[in-house]
Amino acid sequence: MEKTIGIAEARDDFSELVNRVAFGGECYVVQRRGKPLVALIGVGQYHQMTRLLAEIGITDEVHGIPVRVRLDGDRVFVTDDQLDLYGVGDTVEEAKQDYWLAVQDYYADLCQHAERLAGHMEEHLKLLHPIFSGLKDTYYGDAGAQDPQS
Repeated sequence: MEKTIGIAEARDDFSELVNRVAFGGECYVVQRRGKPLVALIGVGQYHQMTRLLAEIGITDEVHGIPVRVRLDGDRVFVTDDQLDLYGVGDTVEEAKQDYWLAVQDYYADLCQHAERLAGHMEEHLKLLHPIFSGLKDTYYGDAGAQDPQS
């Protein structure tokens, strides 16, 4: 069970805190003004979590597209099973942004060649079109970018 501790108290008792985590199996969330900043966990738990993230990953969504987030060393990978696209970054957010850029490029290519797509690519276009149609006002309106369907 995790405990919370203020940053000032953690700083003052850091050696004791490290001993409680390393040898007592305790976990702490360090807060500043009631907002969580970092978690202190034992190295064994850390390695177990990173192994699980590498092997299994976690499920998430990027603009409604189901994705899996995995950790590989220091890099984060976001992949999907429908479009066979991926994104890479130093953080989950960076990897999701990179993935979304790949989706945008792919959608633009699909739209550009819509009249001569293979069957599975037609299915991809059908999947992506509602997503991009829903983003038209917010995504394309202010940025000045052109909707590939236009």
